[in-house]
Amino acid sequence: MKFIIPPALIFLLLFAGKTYYDTNTIEVKHFEISHSPLGEVLAGLKVAHLSDLHIKKIGLRENKILEILKEEKPDLILATGDFIGFKGPYESVLAFNSHLYAPLGVYAVLGNTEYSNENGSCILCHEERSKGLKKNQHPIFLRNSSFPLKVNGRTLNILGVDDPVSKRSNLEAAPQGKGLNNPTILLAHSPEIFEEASHLGIDLLLCGHTHGGQLFGIGYLQKLFPLIDPAIEFLDGFFQKGKTLMYVSRGVGNSFLPFRFGVKPEITFFSFSVNPSNSMNPSNPSTPVISNTLPTKIFTGFNFTSLIETFNILNLFNISGSTHSTNLSREMRSLSHQDPMNSKILFDFESDSDLEGLSWECHKWFERSETHVTSGKYSLKVMLPPGQYSGFNFRKVPKDWPESNFLKVDIYNPFQERFNFHIRIDDHKSGWEYANRFDKNFELKPGINHLTIPTHSIRTNIHKRPLNLKKIECLIVFLPDNPKKREIYIDNIRLE
Repeated sequence: MKFIIPPALIFLLLFAGKTYYDTNTIEVKHFEISHSPLGEVLAGLKVAHLSDLHIKKIGLRENKILEILKEEKPDLILATGDFIGFKGPYESVLAFNSHLYAPLGVYAVLGNTEYSNENGSCILCHEERSKGLKKNQHPIFLRNSSFPLKVNGRTLNILGVDDPVSKRSNLEAAPQGKGLNNPTILLAHSPEIFEEASHLGIDLLLCGHTHGGQLFGIGYLQKLFPLIDPAIEFLDGFFQKGKTLMYVSRGVGNSFLPFRFGVKPEITFFSFSVNPSNSMNPSNPSTPVISNTLPTKIFTGFNFTSLIETFNILNLFNISGSTHSTNLSREMRSLSHQDPMNSKILFDFESDSDLEGLSWECHKWFERSETHVTSGKYSLKVMLPPGQYSGFNFRKVPKDWPESNFLKVDIYNPFQERFNFHIRIDDHKSGWEYANRFDKNFELKPGINHLTIPTHSIRTNIHKRPLNLKKIECLIVFLPDNPKKREIYIDNIRLE
């Protein structure tokens, strides 16, 4: 045994060193694309592509990215989603984005992690707790929309689709009736939209999401188990389909595992020319020619915080600063607003602070209303978009429900038609599995509806395990398979 331990320790140290280096070394890549319609507009200009930043705080990596961009001086910056970590804070992202600059602008799309944190009210592109877009968006977020960018008297179409991973993309709507007569770059978080983009004849599709696999050998797993993730078919680099050229970035940040091994993060820069002197004229003039130089490897540095962040596999350490505690204290103030004499009331929406406990997100809107009130002075007016699971959750639910017989909710349906309303409850053991949580569907008739759930019936869907009412973790309401935009009024969520 004593002969085995030293080699094992050496191997472990080498592995840890390699892992830290790969995680914290950014490859700066430069590509020149010629014989592309984009050269007609972007010849002589430099375009930067960022993806999957997964920012938790402004640290060594984030500062190094800004240094690289300052040194490279791109004319245009394009970012393809996943600015935050899974359920992470937005404040550091907003601070980082404020330092991004390019003469022709900064344009971006949202990724799936932006939708994992339901406390943002999509603050990246909207005013906080508002339906209105920021007047001076930075970056300009494209959500199934386009931006005609004027460059030296020519027009470049920049298209952006909402996150394809969460099925929010709508490429047909993105051109907004303007057509694709001009050279076009499409931004999408995931490469799974490649086929659709090629049918439209997009010139260049930029995306990310895959992290290049993040670990060496992930591409081989996809070949063995093709159902892992359809996006992994296009792991990283260039792909061509029809006239559409796609580039999949490895991204900069990390997901699920906090480290990389054998797959370094990257920032990519593109330049464009029509007939460069260093390339052969292709036999098919519609096929772009790509040339590149060897990537530059830039080590972001070493400090104790970065070391902990790289190997914080079990998320035992809070490295995102004080944001979480600030939000938590705000949530607790919202909950403590309840009248002690009405301790059985869970949510009654009598104060603006009660709105802070809702899962604000783009396309949703909440406001207090003096109509359709069943308790107090206000009800909650909710406007929901169409969708398979159109709804919201209460970010902070009182965990310890008293011994009561019923959960009750009052809902007003202003439509002259019936539709379904769904309530989901999780306890600390539920997770996200359908079998291990409680779900109840109701049909809302026109007018007021008084919904009642006996607490003894709050059991898991499959095995009928009674949920622990002293450790409730999640309360979600939604309109399943909602075909159109709707408004409802909710009031007096209580236990009796």
